[in-house]
Amino acid sequence: MDEIPAYAPSGEGSHFFVQIRKRGLTTAQAKGMLAKAAGVGLRNVGSAGRKDKWAVTTQWLSLPAEPKPIDDDRLQVLQVVRHGRKLKMGHLKGNRFRVRLRGLHPDAADRLAALQALVAQGVPNYFGEQRFGHDNLTQALHMLDHGPPRDRRVDPGFLASALQSAVFNHWLGWRVTAGDLHRLVPGDVLQKRETGGLFTSQDAEADAARVVAGEVDPCGPLVGPKAYTPIDRAAEREAQAIAAFGLTPERLEALARHAPGSQRPARLIPQDLELAVEGDTLHAAFTLPKGAFATVVLAELAQPEGRLRVLRGAADDASEASEPGED
Repeated sequence: MDEIPAYAPSGEGSHFFVQIRKRGLTTAQAKGMLAKAAGVGLRNVGSAGRKDKWAVTTQWLSLPAEPKPIDDDRLQVLQVVRHGRKLKMGHLKGNRFRVRLRGLHPDAADRLAALQALVAQGVPNYFGEQRFGHDNLTQALHMLDHGPPRDRRVDPGFLASALQSAVFNHWLGWRVTAGDLHRLVPGDVLQKRETGGLFTSQDAEADAARVVAGEVDPCGPLVGPKAYTPIDRAAEREAQAIAAFGLTPERLEALARHAPGSQRPARLIPQDLELAVEGDTLHAAFTLPKGAFATVVLAELAQPEGRLRVLRGAADDASEASEPGED
């Protein structure tokens, strides 16, 4: 996986942008190694996103001091360029993935054209299961009732984001089950694909055609006060997803302190999609925008007739684990 930066470093300034290649390391571990070698604090090392531990990945980091050599074959420094400011989270366009899937069905090559057309139309834009860890949702609900964790290593913003992600996945799972991934639900919040502009559908007949044509995409909630508000049947579905996690008005108010809210498109459109079959192996390459998960695309490639499982069980587990007022 190769990170696609939002901009190129300028070549001048007090910070050093470092492009690395890593395998067997989390982004946090790679940042720690560079920080220790350069003699700077970990918080001073910038990154645009987190990359998978086990994949071979490239990404950019920033340091306020010149990087020093790292004697570890899990991490390579590819280039170093000066820049005027620290690299901030989210400052990337997306990621380019190259993946091999082995053990294909003997007639996989015959299905390739149909599979490519299906994925190109758009797949459910779920958050990958790695987003949730083993107890992030339980911790998030406990935080809403009792305040931020005492452990400073636990980021309240990340816990809040994991809970937002779970609500979205629950909302999207119902949509997929109902066959509405590529159809308008009356009152949907819609996003213009060309400009990113958001609006709430007021004309179901006209907007339904725009959804089918791919001009606009239905959007689901990343719960918070800044999220757009759907109406009609779409509002009912959103309310059901929020209620599934026991998000009372009091909890929503607490969540807003850590997560202002926004929207996420229901459909994920892989760009520059390339698929090829060699023997029992599928070679796939595609580009995804920031915030999208390659595992979601891989789920479609592996089982095109069945969507990624709905996290309804996770919703039930999370709401039961920390009811309002419970320690």
